[in-house]
Amino acid sequence: MMTYDEVMEAIERGFIKGDKISIIRRNGKIHDYVLSGEKVEPGEIVVKEDLDVVLEELKEF
Repeated sequence: MMTYDEVMEAIERGFIKGDKISIIRRNGKIHDYVLSGEKVEPGEIVVKEDLDVVLEELKEF
């Protein structure tokens, strides 16, 4: 499962830019983020969500 600190580090390193983030959820919980062009496993669904909403959700854990 992805953590708040992991996303913040990716932002600081320039991997995540802008106000949207592509994520994969498993069982309704954020599992990982996906960078542009990154391959995903069969059956994984990638959705774009507002970065601030994702960060807020991750702060809860």
